[in-house]
Amino acid sequence: MIELLHLAGVLLALGAAVAIAVTNLLIRKGTPGGGAYDAVLIVITVEVLVLTIPILWLYYPDYGLTRTSWLVFIAAGLTGTVTGQIFHFMSIDRIGASRTAPIVASWALLSTILGVLLLGEDVSVIHAVGVVLVVGGVAAIAWETSQGTPGGLSKREVLIGLALPFVAAAAYGLEPIFAKIGFAEGTPAPVGLVVKTIAALVGFTCYLWWRHQLPDPGVLRTPSGRWYVLAGITTTIFLVGYYTALEIAPVSIVAPIIVTNTLFVVILAALFMPRQLERVTWPLAIAATVVVVGVVIITVASPG
Repeated sequence: MIELLHLAGVLLALGAAVAIAVTNLLIRKGTPGGGAYDAVLIVITVEVLVLTIPILWLYYPDYGLTRTSWLVFIAAGLTGTVTGQIFHFMSIDRIGASRTAPIVASWALLSTILGVLLLGEDVSVIHAVGVVLVVGGVAAIAWETSQGTPGGLSKREVLIGLALPFVAAAAYGLEPIFAKIGFAEGTPAPVGLVVKTIAALVGFTCYLWWRHQLPDPGVLRTPSGRWYVLAGITTTIFLVGYYTALEIAPVSIVAPIIVTNTLFVVILAALFMPRQLERVTWPLAIAATVVVVGVVIITVASPG
């Protein structure tokens, strides 16, 4: 039975990896005519609309929420969903999805380090190999991107753009730590998912209101708005697959498969994206592969 659950977790995680890879490219299609803030708000809104009613109905009346799980899932929403997506989508707009995704994938490295420092997880010598591969691969992507100056950007603009996916990776890396604390409280993953997405929507909407930057509802009728709605749907599919996989299979099985979305981004960008939006080179593809291999080694070497 355990093996069957793990197999189901693998399949769910693989589907989630493909879904989030598609999200990257949908955001890239929309950003030339739209903004990152619009993308984040629309994507989170779609997540809330799709997830909330079904999950609240399925788990009624016992949602398994405690004061601690409320706090940590709200924190997960404000870090991973809001901060992570803002910098992630801004990075896609500046340097492209195929360059953003491999750098953002390094979130698993941060999660591993925080797991050791904050949750008392063990670390082995093999982690050093994974660290070298991740750092080397990310450095290669940064160098190749800075030399290629994608989209006609100056080198200074590209270097500034390269900082964005690192911030996104840091935010994404914090989210699993918060989620793991919430799961330990006995809160089901889908319920935690609803709490974090609603918290993200409320927090981000308040921020835009304070900055007087709430988008015009008419953005939904623009081509960019339609791409963002589709991205919200694929992101929702990713979240459901990812969190459900984490419930039925160990992190050491699920996380390496999720990280393979980086390769899916590079492959799909090469096959389907216009060259003026995504310039996929062999050095980039090799560096992306190195990052994925490094993250897989780190995660597999972690205790389940």
